[in-house]
Amino acid sequence: MTQSDDNNLVEHTLRETFGDQVRVSADPFIGIRVAVISVEFSGMTPRARRERIQALVPDADIVRFELLTPDEARFMEQDELSSPPVQAELPLWPEALASGRASEITVRFPSEDYGTLPSPVVSTFYSLRGGVGRSTALAHAARIIAGQGLTVLCIDMDLEAPGLASLLEVEDRVAESMGVVPLLAAAEMSGEIGPLDEHVLRVTEDAGLFLLPAGCPGAEYARLLSHLDPSAWYGEDEINPLRLLVEAVSGLAERPDVVLIDSRTGISPLAAPLLFDVSDINVVAFYPHPQAKAGTRALTRALLAAKSRRSTEKNPCTPEVRFIASPVPATPEVRELYSERAQEWIREWLSVARNSAGGPAFDALEEVVQVIGYQEALAVSDSVMRVQGTDDFTVVADWITGLVEPRDAIGEGEHELPEPSKAEVLASLHFAGETAEKQELEELRGTFLSTADVDRALALDTVVVIGRKGTGKTAVFRKLAEAETAIVITSPPGLNTHQSWTPDADVYSALETELHARGLEWRQVWPVLLGLAIRQYLPEIPAPGWTQVPIGVPAAGAAYLKTDLLHDVATLLSHSQAPLLASQWLQEIDNSLEADHVLLFDALDTGFGNTENDRKRRNDGVAGLLTAVGVFGPQLSRLKFKILLREDIWREVKVPNKSHLGARSARLSWSNKMDYLRIAIKQAWRSEPFRKLVTSRLNKRDYRLEETPVEYWPEEFVRNAWVILASERVSGGRTAYTDNWVWSRLADANGDHAPRALAQMMTAAVNLEQGFEEGNRYSRSIIRPRALVESLDEVSYSALDALQSDEFPELDPVFRRLREIGSTPFAAEQLDGTLIELIRLAREVGLLEAVSGPRDKTERYRVPELYRKALSMTRKGQA
Repeated sequence: MTQSDDNNLVEHTLRETFGDQVRVSADPFIGIRVAVISVEFSGMTPRARRERIQALVPDADIVRFELLTPDEARFMEQDELSSPPVQAELPLWPEALASGRASEITVRFPSEDYGTLPSPVVSTFYSLRGGVGRSTALAHAARIIAGQGLTVLCIDMDLEAPGLASLLEVEDRVAESMGVVPLLAAAEMSGEIGPLDEHVLRVTEDAGLFLLPAGCPGAEYARLLSHLDPSAWYGEDEINPLRLLVEAVSGLAERPDVVLIDSRTGISPLAAPLLFDVSDINVVAFYPHPQAKAGTRALTRALLAAKSRRSTEKNPCTPEVRFIASPVPATPEVRELYSERAQEWIREWLSVARNSAGGPAFDALEEVVQVIGYQEALAVSDSVMRVQGTDDFTVVADWITGLVEPRDAIGEGEHELPEPSKAEVLASLHFAGETAEKQELEELRGTFLSTADVDRALALDTVVVIGRKGTGKTAVFRKLAEAETAIVITSPPGLNTHQSWTPDADVYSALETELHARGLEWRQVWPVLLGLAIRQYLPEIPAPGWTQVPIGVPAAGAAYLKTDLLHDVATLLSHSQAPLLASQWLQEIDNSLEADHVLLFDALDTGFGNTENDRKRRNDGVAGLLTAVGVFGPQLSRLKFKILLREDIWREVKVPNKSHLGARSARLSWSNKMDYLRIAIKQAWRSEPFRKLVTSRLNKRDYRLEETPVEYWPEEFVRNAWVILASERVSGGRTAYTDNWVWSRLADANGDHAPRALAQMMTAAVNLEQGFEEGNRYSRSIIRPRALVESLDEVSYSALDALQSDEFPELDPVFRRLREIGSTPFAAEQLDGTLIELIRLAREVGLLEAVSGPRDKTERYRVPELYRKALSMTRKGQA
C-alpha cells in the first residue's frame, strides 16, 4: 500500500466518525497532518482532542493536528481547511525532528552578527543519554560566570529526576511548596505565574549565583507533575506556562544576566520547548560513542531548524548550539582521538546549515566543541561547590557570556567626563591600510611605531634590515630618509626621498650589459653608483680624479637623468683600473665628510623587475652590493650603509662571509602580540573622539594615557584600549578573545606577522561596521567582532596576491594544487607531483606548516588562515 493509500484510509476512518469536515495531507518532511472540525470537540482540551484522533487511527504517523469546534472555525475561510494546512514551527519533538530532515537549513544565529542579547540570556544544557556530565557542566559554568560578576539563575527542569539542588548544596532548603513544578502547575490553571522570589534560593553569598529548584519530590510533587502537558502549551490561544516562567525571571529582585536550564535527558515532553523555543544557546553534552551518534545527529538538525522566542516575523532567530564531548579518557592520545571523532560527526551534523548569505554557517568547529577528559575529582564528588581545577568549563562559560549585552555600553555610561558617541568615534577612525610608499608623510609620522626590533633596524650600526613584505621595511626607510644626513641610493618609485633619480629595471639591465661588455662584476660597479648618488646630495665632495669629463653634474637648471647616470657609469668604468679607483674615490669622499651620512637602499626587490631574467639579475646585483659593502664598509667611518631587503632575497643571495653581515642585521618579524596590537591602537589614537573615549574609561589619577606615547603604555592599558576598539570576545570558544583571534588569523605558517595586514583588517572592519550599525546597533565596542571576521577575506586576498605576484611567482604550481586539494590540513602525500624544491620554499616562506596526524603520526600540511580563504580552502572542522 502506498503512502497516498494510507492517507486515504486515515481520512476515510475519521470521516466515518466526524463527517465531511476532515482533511488529511502529507507533511513535507515526514508523517501526515490532520485537520478536523467537529462539535464533538466542545469542552475538550487540545490534549484530549489529539488523544481522541489517535485512538481512532492508532497507527497513523500524525505530526500536525488542527482540531476545532464549529465556533472556533467560524472565522476561518472555508478554503483554509480544504487546502493542506500550513506547517507551524511548533517547538515539539515531532515537528522539530521532522523539520530537521531538510537537506539544507538556513539559520540566523545571534552570533552571525556577533551581537548581544538583552538579559537574561537563556541557555539549556541537554543530553540524550545520562552520565555525560550535563548537570556538572552547567553547575561549573554557573560558578565561573557568577565569579565574573554576572548574576546567574540556574533552573532545574529535570523534573523527573531533579538534582541541581544537591550539586549546589542547597537541597535541604527546598520547601514542599516551592519550585518549578508548583509554579507551572498553578500557571496552567490560572494563566499567571506567581512571584518567583519566594521560590529562588541564593547559592553563594559572595557571588550572584541563584537556583530555582524543580521542587521537593513527594506525593504532591508527583501529582502536580503528572498533570503538566507541555505539548498543549503551544496550541492556538493556549496559556504557555513555560514562557510565562521565563518572562517572570526578569522581575526577580536580583535580575539575572544569565539563566542556565538543566533539562531532562531523552525525548521528554518538556525538553522540546526548552531547546526549540525558550533557549538562546543550547549546550548539548554527549559521549562520542556510536550509540549516541544517530540520536544526537537528529537532535542537532532539529536545533538548526528551530526558531527561538526571540524571533519576529522579519527577524527569525535560531538558537545557538554548542557541544560538550564528555567524559573522554584522559590520556592525551585517546583524548585527541575522541576529539577528532566528535568533530568529524559534528561537521557532518552541521553541514546542512547555511547562513543568511548562503555560505556555511559554521566556520570552525573547534570554537563550538569542548572535549572534557575524565577527572576522578569530578566523578566522585557529590557537589561542585568544593571542586577545584575546572578550567575545562571556562570555555563553556565563555560560550554563554559572549552573548550577554554589556551593562556599560559605548557612549552610554556615567563617567568622569562626557563620552563621545560610537558614531562619532567610528566616523573619525582611519587606519594606514596603504603601503608605506603611498602614505602621506604626516600619516607615516603619526602611525610609525617604535619597538625593540624597529629601534634595532634604525640603529646606525645595523647594515641590513630584513623582513617579509608588509612588515614595515619601507616605513623604516622613510623614517631614516627624513634625516638631513640621509642619502637615498635606491628607493620605491614616486617618493620624494631622492634628489632626481632612482635606478629601475631598464637602468639595471643596461648596467648589466655594460658590465658584461667590460668583463666586470656587480660588486665592482656599486662603488661607482654610490659615488654618483652621493654627488647629487653633496656636490662639494671630491670629484673622481681619473677622468677629465665632468661627472655627476647636470647642466645648469637641468635634472640629473637616468641617461646621465648611464653615461657617467660608462665613462668611469672605461678606465682599466676603474674598480680600484672607485673604491679609493669612496674613501676620499668619506674622509671629506664632517658628519655621518646614511646610504639608504630600498625597493631592491621590485626595482630590478619581475621577469625570471630580472630576478636572476636582481640576485646577482644584490649579492654584488652586499659583497662590496662587506669589503669596504668597515673601512669607511662617515658613510653608513642601510640596506632593506625582503627576507627571501637575503636567504637566496650568495655572499662571501655572509655571517659577518648577518651579525649586523635586524629582522622585522613582529613576534610580540602586544607590540602588534599597539599598531592598531596608535593609529586609532589619531582620532580625537577615540582618545576621549579611551582616556575617559582608562585614565587613572596617577597615570594619564595622553601624556605617554603608546609605545610605552603598560600591557594592561594596551589590551583594555583594544577591547574598547574591537571588543573582548569573538563568539565564545578557544579563540574567544579578539586579540588572540586577530593574532592567530594574521600569522603566516612561520608565526610571522605584518603590520600592513593588521592595518588592512582594521580599515576593512571600520567600513563594514559602518554598514552593520545602520541595521543592527552594537554597543559593546567601536568595531564588532563580526566586522573583524568578515574583513579577513579582503586581507587574505591581499596577502596571497603579494605572496604570489610580488614575491614568489615560482610557487604558482603549489597555489594551483592547494586550490585543487580544497581543505586544510591535508596529507602530505596529496602534494605528490609537486617539486620538492617548491614545497620546501612554500614552507620557508610561511605558506605551509608541517603537522602530525593524531592517529598514525603521518605527516600533514596546514595552510594558515592568512592564506586559506584566498585559496578557497575549507578548514578541517568547518561545516
